[in-house]
Formats: sequence, structure tokens, C-alpha cells
Amino acid sequence: MSGSGYLLLRRGGGLFGVASADVLGLSRPNGCFRVETRTGGLTADEVVGVAAELDVSPVAPLVRRFWPEAADGWAIHAGAPVVVVDPRRPPTALAGGGSRDGE
Repeated sequence: MSGSGYLLLRRGGGLFGVASADVLGLSRPNGCFRVETRTGGLTADEVVGVAAELDVSPVAPLVRRFWPEAADGWAIHAGAPVVVVDPRRPPTALAGGGSRDGE
């Protein structure tokens, strides 16, 4: 997958966005989606779709108190908050293989 936009993923109830340019492949082993990137893989319960554009804002210091993991920023897509991730530093929810509920 290449080009602009963001691949939108759901995992453990959260919505995450990965720049489409960072996505090399997508598979579905063992019931979960596996997104291959230049720096490794991410695991998701659902592929929501592709957003052509997201207005990405930095994560505010107040939000960082409740979301201590690395994030490239956040955005709103279809009324829902999206954590925009750097695949080199994925959040714990996307990094593991675990079950569909994020464990």
C-alpha cells in the first residue's frame, strides 16, 4: 500500500491511524489483522478503512497524562478520535500478537 492517506485500524476499542506510505502489506493470520510496515508489524482487530486525509494535531500535555505511549498525534475521523501512530514506536495495543480484545 502506498501513497497518501492513513490506514485506520481498530484494536481493543481504540481507533488508530498509520500513514499509508508506511504500510507494506496486510494479512489476516489467526483471526487478527497483521499490518506489515518498514519497521515491523502491527496487530489489529479490524481494518476500518483508509482516510484520504486526516488533520493531525500534536497530542496535548493534558492528554499525555492519560495516554503515556508514543504517538505522532491525534485526529478526528467520522466523529471518532484517532491516535496517529509511528510504526517505529507502536502503542502496546498494536505491537503484540494477543487476542482480539487486546490481551
